[in-house]
Amino acid sequence: MKKADKLVRLIHNPSAGEGNYGKKEIIKIMKKHGYTCSYASSEKKSLKDIAPETQFIAIAGGDGTIRKTIMNLLTKQLKFKRPIALLPFGTANNIATSLGINEDVSKNVSTWDDYKLRNFDVGQALGLKKAAYFIEALGFGLFPKLITTLTKLDTDHIETAEEEFELALKTLLEITRNYPAVSCKLLLDGKLVEKKCLLVEVMNISRLGPNLKLSEKADPGDGFFDVVIIEESKRKVMEKYIEEIAKGKKPAFPIKPVLAKEIKISWKGKDFHIDDEIINQHKPYELTIGIMHRLIEVIVNKDALV
Repeated sequence: MKKADKLVRLIHNPSAGEGNYGKKEIIKIMKKHGYTCSYASSEKKSLKDIAPETQFIAIAGGDGTIRKTIMNLLTKQLKFKRPIALLPFGTANNIATSLGINEDVSKNVSTWDDYKLRNFDVGQALGLKKAAYFIEALGFGLFPKLITTLTKLDTDHIETAEEEFELALKTLLEITRNYPAVSCKLLLDGKLVEKKCLLVEVMNISRLGPNLKLSEKADPGDGFFDVVIIEESKRKVMEKYIEEIAKGKKPAFPIKPVLAKEIKISWKGKDFHIDDEIINQHKPYELTIGIMHRLIEVIVNKDALV
């Protein structure tokens, strides 16, 4: 008797990955490896009517699709908690890359029968109009300024991911050279840090922006944030790092992060982001940031080295 295929709910962003993997191609690959697909577009109610026999939820798309779906999962009262499998189709794929997940769909799906579950924390920020949550990073200074600047540029001439990264790095370098330092006060598990800073990032994963590995050993399931602080005196250090990345080199990030569970931040500037969302508040930020430990389980290759 033939072994029955395992049921997987596939949540797919059809516009991700420059259209390299359409609905039919993904379902065909999953079928080849013994999975029956319950398909839903990420643009619709993708978490509605999930069958009880569903083994896990697969998300096919970029960081934005992954983030949106995970946040929706956290607000849904599903009958059974299910692991998440990632099929990264975006430009940077910072989340999947931080977890050592293969971008080749067939190779990725082939590991699903012999996997390990990786715990994944979720960050919570209090002090805004309502509580905010993040799975990648929350931060101030250079990176939110980069996001804002890139959205205002004419990118019609950009055709490839390589060109997109090149533009992002060039823009980030220019911002780093000219960004005015901002007064910042941090309380990291009770330890006070008070500096004029170009950047503060509370990171849950190792990568940020144009796939820059700012925290070499960041583990999204260890119960700690990796707090990256670039003070004004480190401006040239940051410039050199970006320049080397732009040349195709792979330098280690030269500034060591600080591990912390409970964080209070006072930031006197305006540039602020939560994951890929820019937050505009017309007054200084006073935030309390905590970690919701092991809230999610993600399927990863048992042999993956992150």
